Amino acid sequence: MAGRVTTGCLDFARHDKQCRMTKREKDLWQGIDPSASGALTARDYRSASFAQEISQRGVDAGELVAADYKQGKNVGGYRELAYITGMKYTLGPPTLDSTGLSNPVTLIGATPGNKLAIVRDGTGKVANVKFANIGVPLNPDGTLSTVKDWPRASEVKDPWIPGVEVFARKVYPQRHRGFFGEFVRRDEGILARIGLWPKQWSAARMFAHTAKGFHVHPPSVPEGSAAADWLRRLFVDELEQYSLRRYDDEQWDVMFFLQGRVEMILCDIRAGLPRRVMRFFIDGDNHRSNNNAGVVIPPGVAHAIRVEGGEDVIMVYGTSTIFHPEFEGRIVSEIENAPLPEAWQEFLNGE
Repeated sequence: MAGRVTTGCLDFARHDKQCRMTKREKDLWQGIDPSASGALTARDYRSASFAQEISQRGVDAGELVAADYKQGKNVGGYRELAYITGMKYTLGPPTLDSTGLSNPVTLIGATPGNKLAIVRDGTGKVANVKFANIGVPLNPDGTLSTVKDWPRASEVKDPWIPGVEVFARKVYPQRHRGFFGEFVRRDEGILARIGLWPKQWSAARMFAHTAKGFHVHPPSVPEGSAAADWLRRLFVDELEQYSLRRYDDEQWDVMFFLQGRVEMILCDIRAGLPRRVMRFFIDGDNHRSNNNAGVVIPPGVAHAIRVEGGEDVIMVYGTSTIFHPEFEGRIVSEIENAPLPEAWQEFLNGE
């Protein structure tokens, strides 16, 4: 979640050589031959900011689902604060009386244009309320947080690639039989909101210890428009004007994972937009968790997938157009395996 505190020896901005052992650490390792102990460094276990985590080390897909980056509002004269779906909040007595809800409530979404919050209480009752009537979120222990501790919307928005959608999926266990997982419903949810329904569905299997990508699909730019101007209009100025999107003329991907675990890496290389990187981990349906998620990837966003762990991955994906080989631009790399190949890292760094 956004707003994490940075602790520990290492810092993303530092090189390893700046974190050599302290005297106490040297004394700890005095029983090791000096020629070997001199090469030792401490592993970095600390948490960083949301932006650093998502762009450099990767986060769980469940964190992206929970961090609804579009729901920032200006509250009580404070700078823009982030309303986070999946978190618990308290409502004032007038709102409780008018809706019949009981505290606490969980924020589960928003109406079109983020005009009203959609909340659900402990009995399962759902109602729409004004964002202004939602108090600060509860801490995990049930106590009230403070405005100081409340995540800023910019911490969620800044690292997010415009047009990318990460949404939760329902996977139902079927005891003694297996499981059943929904992909998406045409007239509900994210795809209904953005007006995208794939023209082709495909499946792929990735063997353990392998990867796909990087590759990118070209954005379609209307004749007579400058590419950078058009893309800024589409993904900055009028981000929620989904009818402007050219789904029939460019390939958008919608991806789902049935088996295994993957790391997905996205890099925005669209003309006129800031270069952003998102790294996150998705669980297949056979690992039922908060990380069961679907992903929408716009054209112009380079993407790669690496198998996480020793299990084969099975994925299903839809595309807004039928398959066109010319729509796929590949970025060549060395062997696609962890750690990131040098060519991949240079590409992400913009070198």
